[in-house]
Amino acid sequence: MELMTTSIWFVWMLFIGITAGLIVLEVFLARAERWWPGLIPPLFTFLWALFMCLNVASVGDVVSMLGALLITFLILNIPTWVLLAIYFVCREKKRKKKMLDKMNLHDLN
Repeated sequence: MELMTTSIWFVWMLFIGITAGLIVLEVFLARAERWWPGLIPPLFTFLWALFMCLNVASVGDVVSMLGALLITFLILNIPTWVLLAIYFVCREKKRKKKMLDKMNLHDLN
């Protein structure tokens, strides 16, 4: 029983560490000068969700299978939406700062 509890804690800590690292990476890449590096982590999570949907087994009729695929796709794309939200928030802050700097420079002239 003790080994099972330790394994569960290890898996949770690993999951939390990977999630935190992915969020930090997204913030770092979204603040980069170029716009496209911040879209790489959401692209990978989207492709991962597509790949995992291919692994959904047939559950009977077509309607049930399509429902299972849709639910699986929506749930697995939660990280994609979170990373895209982080990307757009960081880029918007960067855009506002750039406009403010441009306005301040214009006021000096």
